[in-house]
Amino acid sequence: MRQIAVSAMLTNLVSMVGVDSFLTAETTAAVRSFNRFGKLAWDRTSWPITSRLTQVIPDVRVRSVQVGSAGASYSSAPTIGFSGGGGNSAAATATINSDGEVNGIAVTNNGTAFTGVPTVALTSGGGSGATATASMLSYIDFGQTISEIFRVTENDPLGSSTANEIAFRNTFVTGNSEYGEAILPDRSSTAPVWVYYRAPFPGYASDSSVFPYIFSEYAITSAYGDWLSADGALDKAQVIYSQAEQILATELDKLERQEKQNSSFTVITYGTTAASSA
Repeated sequence: MRQIAVSAMLTNLVSMVGVDSFLTAETTAAVRSFNRFGKLAWDRTSWPITSRLTQVIPDVRVRSVQVGSAGASYSSAPTIGFSGGGGNSAAATATINSDGEVNGIAVTNNGTAFTGVPTVALTSGGGSGATATASMLSYIDFGQTISEIFRVTENDPLGSSTANEIAFRNTFVTGNSEYGEAILPDRSSTAPVWVYYRAPFPGYASDSSVFPYIFSEYAITSAYGDWLSADGALDKAQVIYSQAEQILATELDKLERQEKQNSSFTVITYGTTAASSA
């Protein structure tokens, strides 16, 4: 993608402000503004420079465990074990009722890397006869590569007239460096899928970095608005912010109207999926 040096952006901002140069603290504040508004622009739509299309192999995990036979005579909750299925780390906890029957199983760790359905064993607890079956679901782990998913398909949407949409639902994960995960409902296959997604905003930490050119004028103008706000010129700052929005709106117009680069999205309604044009 076309880029511009952050140092060149700083030079332009210095000219707008009307000073000879910035102090170190002023440079730091300017780069912070570039990043703030750069991310706002980055997240505004599915720009070609921010979006990626690639094949991903889903991670199949244990989603839930259903009790088949409740068994009898349990004095304490039996231990749940998983075997087979090719995966690892799955864990679950059983509960019993006052009649000594297993009345539920909660998954405490979904595990990872399953290629089939594991066998569920209930042991100890003083009783016998309880059985259970695991249900599996496919997950897409965002890791540090995917910021937001726009679309998941079975086939390459650029190389096939029938991409076959796959419904997905985003879900929260713990971990400071993780962006999240997506669950693929009613799917428990490791078959690769095509994922169209937004890459995370990289951030530009110093004046030695380069910045996406398409966002540079918007970021510079917005940073000038920040400068005016910090200087107490709030009314003038609002005018400059409005000018910055018009600059970004022009870039959006180029993308969506002039180049006709509209994105499709999947809507989940009453258990069905439908692809629409955004």
